[in-house]
Amino acid sequence: MEHIATIISLVGTALGLLTTAITFFVRFLRSARGRKVAENVLEINDVLLSFIKQAEMLVGQTGPDKKEFVMNKALQFAIERNITFNPSAVNEKIEELVQLTNEVNIRKQSETKEKPQTFIFPARR
Repeated sequence: MEHIATIISLVGTALGLLTTAITFFVRFLRSARGRKVAENVLEINDVLLSFIKQAEMLVGQTGPDKKEFVMNKALQFAIERNITFNPSAVNEKIEELVQLTNEVNIRKQSETKEKPQTFIFPARR
């Protein structure tokens, strides 16, 4: 009878450890996948600005044409690096970056209009 109690106790402990180990392993796999997805998103985001700069050099192209150019370059980048491509996320990031660059350009233009360049030379003694 004592052996049965010991066996039941050991089996209960083993099941608890097994459940904990499985839970840890599943969470570890999920976090590794999540980290990889985040790294891929960051990698694409890092190159988007350079693609936008390249698109701005396309003289005579419309905004949608430039956006299509950037989307195609991002897709090509993702394929070359075997990264899952999410067109809606890339589209949102492009819109965000274009909006930011437009705001910066507007600020620069308004600053140069408000502050004419004047040079003051010190008086000679």
